[in-house]
Amino acid sequence: MSKKKKTQVVDEAQMLSEAAEAVSEEIVEETTEEIAEAVSEATEAAEPVVYIGPDIKHVARKGTIYTDGLPKTLEAKIEEIPAIRGLIVPTSKLATAEEAMARQGTALNNLFEAVREKLNKTT
Repeated sequence: MSKKKKTQVVDEAQMLSEAAEAVSEEIVEETTEEIAEAVSEATEAAEPVVYIGPDIKHVARKGTIYTDGLPKTLEAKIEEIPAIRGLIVPTSKLATAEEAMARQGTALNNLFEAVREKLNKTT
């Protein structure tokens, strides 16, 4: 393969990688907004919510149920990593959310992985 062809292939691969990353971020943002809406509705109806994301040392553990709002430490972490809010679901939607998270490639699974990756970078 010629040097020009190799450069062209590398450039195309980089462009595709950047496009895939942009799409992934867009999906995470859309999913976060949808789930945040559901959490907001649940909070208004006083429905307990469950954190289904990866454990956050000294902040939250997967499966923790919150009945009277979120603790300040978790709210602070959400300010730092807004996608975390998408991993807080109303208890009435827990089974559906867990099922979606278990399937690789779903929006919720991608959100979980993105949050885990960001948490690993910050610790």
